Amino acid sequence: MAEPEGVVPFLQIFICFTLLLTAWELYLDLRQLKKNKEKSLPDEIKDLVPLDRFEKSQVYQVDKKIFSIFSTFVHLAANIFEVVYLWPLMWKLSKDIVGDNEYLRSIAWQIMTSFVSMPISIPLELYGDFVIEARHGFNKKTIKLFVTDTIKSSLISIVMTSLLIPIIIAVIRWGGEHFYFYIWIVCQVLLFVVMFVYPTVIMPLFNKFEPLHDAQLRQRIEGLAGGLNYPLQMLFQMDGSTRSAHSNAYLFGFWKNKRIVLYDTLLQVQINLSKEAGSALGFEYVKEDAGLRLKSVKLESTAAGKWNEMHKGRVDEIKDGELVVGVKKDSDIITDLATVIEEVGKMMQTDAQGSLNIILDSKPYTTDEILAILCHEIGHWFHGHVSKMLVVSSIHIFVIFRLYAFAMYSPSLFISFGFDPTERSIMVGLSIFMLMFTPVETIVGFGMTSLTRMNEYQADEFAVRQKRATELASGLRKLCIENLGDVNPDPWYAWFHHTHPALVERLKAIQAKDAIINKKSQ
Repeated sequence: MAEPEGVVPFLQIFICFTLLLTAWELYLDLRQLKKNKEKSLPDEIKDLVPLDRFEKSQVYQVDKKIFSIFSTFVHLAANIFEVVYLWPLMWKLSKDIVGDNEYLRSIAWQIMTSFVSMPISIPLELYGDFVIEARHGFNKKTIKLFVTDTIKSSLISIVMTSLLIPIIIAVIRWGGEHFYFYIWIVCQVLLFVVMFVYPTVIMPLFNKFEPLHDAQLRQRIEGLAGGLNYPLQMLFQMDGSTRSAHSNAYLFGFWKNKRIVLYDTLLQVQINLSKEAGSALGFEYVKEDAGLRLKSVKLESTAAGKWNEMHKGRVDEIKDGELVVGVKKDSDIITDLATVIEEVGKMMQTDAQGSLNIILDSKPYTTDEILAILCHEIGHWFHGHVSKMLVVSSIHIFVIFRLYAFAMYSPSLFISFGFDPTERSIMVGLSIFMLMFTPVETIVGFGMTSLTRMNEYQADEFAVRQKRATELASGLRKLCIENLGDVNPDPWYAWFHHTHPALVERLKAIQAKDAIINKKSQ
């Protein structure tokens, strides 16, 4: 259908830009997929990654990339259909539901547009978690946990939408000609509120945070923070293993109230065995005072064997001599030896079926590796990377609202996307404007990605200056290998997408800085 005379074809422009950006992304994805299908170990990483780990990483990355390309096409079709047909329809429907009140109608419309894609996004998430991630030994979620996470996320989204949209509309309406300045100030306040609320209120709804159990490690971390004048107030471990086997650590907090969070996958080896009735668990044990010493680990047609097929060569491979010191039930770790023997004994019965999550005494990362990784994270604080990124984000938000001020009442903007020419809804106009702003956002995102990579090098150098180069390199290498990270990235893909430098480039930079700063030979 032709546009009325004098109307700028914003919808057609949006679709053209979307198709062009998708084509660019597809080109980069195909370049990366070609690299991930390579079978031979590149010369530059032969000394860093064992061949078997490289092969497993390549298979994992291929699976993820093929699924990502498929998801891109699905989301492309769904998003265009949603914008072209469903946005105007749902705006009319919102009036039938809540009336003509702009606040209520905008809330209803935003909630509907947020949830209309769930019939597509949920199956894709399920496949990603329970097929791709599970196939490579990373997924720890249950269907029940996935459902409860989805419900919690949806409820939080509804609450946040209901609280924020009235504030945005009211400030823009009240601000008049210079509304962009006032809404920018409000956004800065809201940003700091979210930065406080998210880790202290929202994240505990999904994960369990406890004081770090390892007293010796706690003492070493507190000593590191004190020596670097990092104002550490709280030190937590988080049950990341409830959802994934991937490892991580992060820092957060305002001013003098800093906190460090370590994933439990950094601190202990957890093995989740899945056993079918009639099959064997796959090991025997000898009772000791400290736990159960494994012996006679069998690899064929057993729960332990299936586990080792995916985890061979990783720190959580089951081997003779490993010491079981606990079991995990739900989110609780039980170390009482009698209970551990009871739980293991139940699953050793021939007719038993289900899962058994055992905790080993071995550590996936050494204390010095953990300290080096945290030293890197403190380097981000030392160089003010978070503050600098917040400044960039603040300028970005101001520019968006300043430009929106020029287009907010454009009839063409509403007509082109199927809305009534007299429509002046703040949220509808802002949502359409953000669609048109996508090409600029892509460029801005690339700039932020490049800046983040620079920050990573700078944080690495900070750790090197604290004489932790060897441990940092070892920890980063282990993190990459254990997480089946992409050790063979395409240079164009990495340049456009990766927020962290490739492992080989990063380790070379650490070695070079160490040679200069600490007078070591390369």
